[in-house]
Amino acid sequence: MNLISITDALQAVVSNIIQGAVEKVSLKNASNGYLAHDVIAPINLPSFNNSAMDGWVFRFEDYENEQRTFIQTKEVKAGDEIPENIDEGCCYRIFTGAPVPENGTLVIMQENIQTVGSSVSVKEEGASFFKNIRKTGEQIMSGEVALKKGTQLSPAAIGYMASLGVSRLSVTEQPKVTILTTGNELVEPGNALESGQIYESNSAALVAGFKEMGITSAAVNKIPDEYSAVFNQINNQIKENDFLVLTGGISVGDYDFVSKVLNELGVKTIFYKVNQKPGKPFFFGKIGNCSVFALPGNPAAAMSCFYYYIRPSIRKFMGALNPFNDCVELPLKENFTVKGSRDLLLKSRIHQKEVEILDGQSSNMMHTFALANSLTQIEANQVALKKGDLVKVFPF
Repeated sequence: MNLISITDALQAVVSNIIQGAVEKVSLKNASNGYLAHDVIAPINLPSFNNSAMDGWVFRFEDYENEQRTFIQTKEVKAGDEIPENIDEGCCYRIFTGAPVPENGTLVIMQENIQTVGSSVSVKEEGASFFKNIRKTGEQIMSGEVALKKGTQLSPAAIGYMASLGVSRLSVTEQPKVTILTTGNELVEPGNALESGQIYESNSAALVAGFKEMGITSAAVNKIPDEYSAVFNQINNQIKENDFLVLTGGISVGDYDFVSKVLNELGVKTIFYKVNQKPGKPFFFGKIGNCSVFALPGNPAAAMSCFYYYIRPSIRKFMGALNPFNDCVELPLKENFTVKGSRDLLLKSRIHQKEVEILDGQSSNMMHTFALANSLTQIEANQVALKKGDLVKVFPF
């Protein structure tokens, strides 16, 4: 059986994801969302000329005519109304953010000023026209596009919107996500282990991964290795969720029921098994509006599939301008020998503009994943890579 390539699998996933519905939310609830429409600036930013620092404001023509001693006639603070024009030979004391008069065309910082009573002496030479003045609209003019559709609302973007007076934004809704874990051997952390049991870690890692993307409502359900339990849970969850993520039970063992249940429920198989390591037994399918991902049970394999496939699919659903993972080409820190005939997704660490392939690449090993900050993709047709060779790296 020919396995789908890692590149074709990623394209298949993203192309089958449909963007979610649009909702209008308050600014405080918009963090990490993606804009559903362009945001047009409702005002100039800044909306008036203002001082970039504490100091004194002058007419530049007086300074240009080599006048260096002035009379202070007014003080202007942030929040004051725009003051009347400065008279010839005079200046105003001014503070950061305070409005500059229409003919105020130079601000000298207070460190370069000497005062005696109302007499102000300038100790700076070579000052330029409009120095230390923030011009009206220098960030953006009213009517211009402030942020484009598909932009993710980072903390800085939220602050930018607030500075424009925007209180509500149209964003694409967050997906409804449920994680189903299978395996009688799995025990919740905090409980004592009995013979043959292991702690269940996949759901904790996946929930943290979704939370990192701003999705705080991912639910987790544990299913015993019983056919009826697997059937009922999957049947219920595909009706309620945009994304259903299963871990374990997708292989062909006697107690691996996931594949059979998905088939019986009519989930359309987009692909099953990818020519990659780790994560070969990876399933992606669709039923109605629900995208179904069945991840391998081994933790490192599951997380590799999450980063490489599920993160772009979530971003596509949420309306990202570019849903695909960022990719950079970096030189290898050490020689690397490719083993086997599958594409590799390797736990790696970017450091000082090169990438180190970490030890402990087995699909069950999470200790090196905890130290990784990237995945490095190496194609199967490469045999021996040398230090300094360029490879594709996907930073987390």
